[in-house]
Parts: sequence; C-alpha cells; structure tokens
Amino acid sequence: MSTFILADIISAVIIIGISIFIYIKRKRLGFVRVSILYLLILGGIIYITIEKYQQYWELYHLTMKPEKQFVIDQDIEPNEYMDDFGEICDIVEKHYSLAEYKGISLKSLRDKYSVMVNNAKNNREYFLAVQQYFSELKNSHTYLIYKKYSTMADAEWRRDSLYVSVNLTEYPFKKGDRILSIDGIDVLSWRDSMKNYVTGSTEKGRYAHTADYVFSGCIDTVRNLCLCRDDSVFNVMVELNRDGMQHISEYNKEARSSENRRIVNLPKDKEEYFTLLSLSGFTDEETEEFILKYNKVKNYQCIILNLLNNPGGLVRNMEKIAALLLKQPYRTETLITPSENSFKGKLYVMIGQNTFSAAEYLASILKESGSAVLVGEETTGDFCVTPLTFRTSHDTYFSLGYGKPKTTFKGNPREGKAVEPHYRIKESSALSNDFNTVRIAYYLVMNDILEAKMDSLKKKRD
Repeated sequence: MSTFILADIISAVIIIGISIFIYIKRKRLGFVRVSILYLLILGGIIYITIEKYQQYWELYHLTMKPEKQFVIDQDIEPNEYMDDFGEICDIVEKHYSLAEYKGISLKSLRDKYSVMVNNAKNNREYFLAVQQYFSELKNSHTYLIYKKYSTMADAEWRRDSLYVSVNLTEYPFKKGDRILSIDGIDVLSWRDSMKNYVTGSTEKGRYAHTADYVFSGCIDTVRNLCLCRDDSVFNVMVELNRDGMQHISEYNKEARSSENRRIVNLPKDKEEYFTLLSLSGFTDEETEEFILKYNKVKNYQCIILNLLNNPGGLVRNMEKIAALLLKQPYRTETLITPSENSFKGKLYVMIGQNTFSAAEYLASILKESGSAVLVGEETTGDFCVTPLTFRTSHDTYFSLGYGKPKTTFKGNPREGKAVEPHYRIKESSALSNDFNTVRIAYYLVMNDILEAKMDSLKKKRD
C-alpha cells in the first residue's frame, strides 16, 4: 500500500473519531463550539481532498493496466476515428508538460493529423496516422499501446549498416548477416521512413530504435528480407506471429533464471576477483533476482554491471539497486543513501543505445556520484519523465510522459541529454557494439586486477 494512502486512511479514522467524540459531548460543549469544531473538520476534509487529489490521480494512471490488443482487433469504426483522436489530443494538450520545453505546437499537430485521421478508411490507416502524431511528441515514454506481431530475432545498426544481432528461429539467416533491404526497400530508405513512426527524445534515438521493428510490428505480419553473408545474397520471408512477444518473454525469463543459478551456485572456493551481473529490468521480480545475485558477489574486487539492453521499469526499484551500488549519498527527487552492504569494490557499468528509462537514470546516478566507470555508447536521453497510462472511451490505450523533466543533482535538465560513457567504444561494422563494450569492460577489469596484484607483491617485498 502506498505511504500517502495509508496516511490518509489514518487521518480519516482520526477525523471520524473526533466527530463521534464531539457528537457524544455536544450538549456539554454547546452549539457554538460544536459548530466551530465541525467547520474546522469540514475545512480539514476539503483541504485533504484538494491536496491529495493530484496524487490519487497520478497513482491511478501510473498503475492502470492496459488491455493490450492488436490494431486489427480494436472494436472501432471509421466514423469514430475523429472522436477517438480528439480524446487523445485533449489529454495530451492538458497533461503533456514537455511540449513547451521542446517547442512543440500541440494545436498545429492536432490540425495536421486530423486531416489524416479523417481520411483513414480502416484501423491500419488510423493507427499509422496517430502513430506519426505520437512520434512528433519526441518522447519515448509517449506512445500508443498495442500488441505486436514478432519473431524471436533481432537486429542492430552498425554505422549505416543493418545486421542480424539475434536469431532463435528456424529461419536460415544467422547472427552477423547483413540486411540489405526490407520489403523491397533499401535499409537506409526504410530507416528514414520508419523513423517517422518511432518515438524518442532525440533524432539519434529514433533512428537507432528503428532496428526494433525489423522483426516486430503492430500491423505487418510478414517481412521480406534480402540478406548478405560473405559473397552470397539471399532472400527470406519472415512471418511475424501473434504469440511472438510471449515466446521472447519466456526465453528472456529462462535466460535470467539460468544466469541466477550460475551466480548463486558459484563455488565457495572461487577467488573473489570479479563477475558480470546483468540487470534486465526493474520489475519486482527482476529486482529480487538481482539482489539475490548481488548478495553472492558483493565482496568481489570488481563487478561489471550489464545495462546494455535494459528497458527500464519502476523507479522505486531502481533506487533500491542504486543504494547497493552508490559510494556516497545522491539526491534526485529523493535522497538515495548507500545501504549497509553497498558495494565497496570497483564498479564498471556497460551502457548503450538500448539502455533506457530507469536504466539510463541509474547509469547517470552512478556516474554523477563517482560510484562507477561507464563503458560503451552514449544513451539516447529518454529517462526524464514519469509514464502514465491513459484510455479513451473507444479503448485506445497510450502512455504519456508526465510531469516536469528530471534534473541532475546540479539542477541541469536531463531531457534529451545522453549519458556519456567514460570509455566510448569505437563503432565497428565487423563486430557488434555490445560485444565491443563487453570486451573493453573485461579489459579494464583485468587491468585493475593486475595492478592490484602488482601493488600487493610490491608491499610484500617492501
């Protein structure tokens, strides 16, 4: 239960108790005194209602669980598109505080996309119009919420080339294959077009995250790919499935469980030098899993924390983990203090373009506090507002970045500002950026361990 809800319940109980007491003692107190006391109680109730309404409103939209559906399955008729879009615009115009900060005219956007919405003949066309509207809001926490068709594969950009980065399917392509075209469109032209449907606080982020849509999408169920491996060029038709995202989630969960078992079952006689800890998100389950792993290795000399593909999650859980890794107190909206068993050794954190939201926030805290050395690519600056979920009367769900942009401990705005690593990896068309990041992080750790051993030997000689 939320702390402020508990406090309000206690306040209500106290007020009710006082009211009952006054009622019992009304004759002894007299009419005037009882009236004054009741007016004071009424004033207190009104004050609490006004003061707490915004908190309750925010909590409601923060915890709202969207009923995800596929675009094609939404029960909405073409003659309802304008009404639905109007509701979306009304909510955005009332609550999207970043518009002024980013110099966005919400009225102009409404006028621009109302034309496209009015011409939409089916759910596909309506979705594409509204998706472009959300893209122009320039915030990754602001987006339409629908189910995606997908398959168990992934892609990444290396410079201006697109490569398969993961393949867990029966399709004949493999990790490292270069993608030349998608649905008959060369990848650079495809990226330029797809960018208009991708949300992000920066242009760089929007371009980078177009890769997420090679093997997934809200409306397309097939991808026709032309790939290159060595000197051979070949075509593959990829089917995107309704249950693809569920399979990916199950695979990721099993991968985390396997890593947990490996960490927890470390041999007791293992030399406590360094280890790699992956943090896949900030759900309650993922946070508990991480703390379990951390407690096993907290006395190691070095820890490499992998945030490369962490999509974020609950800020309160991020702050729990930050308290385990901080070497000194750090003030955000709240004060985060190191816990009693916080890490005392050398901490390296791997970051990249897919380090997102609360994960990006954690990386910035660890860097600004001097608690960690960051390795990898710069992030995309998407961790500055609270995502709230809204629903229209036609069951269109969407997330909206809400509230004032977060600032650094020095008061500088974070919105659209990338977190820069201490050691930036060089982009390579031959190797995955993630692989390069891991390689450099391991090199730095081994160098630290070697220096520590040399110092130890020198002290022994002296």
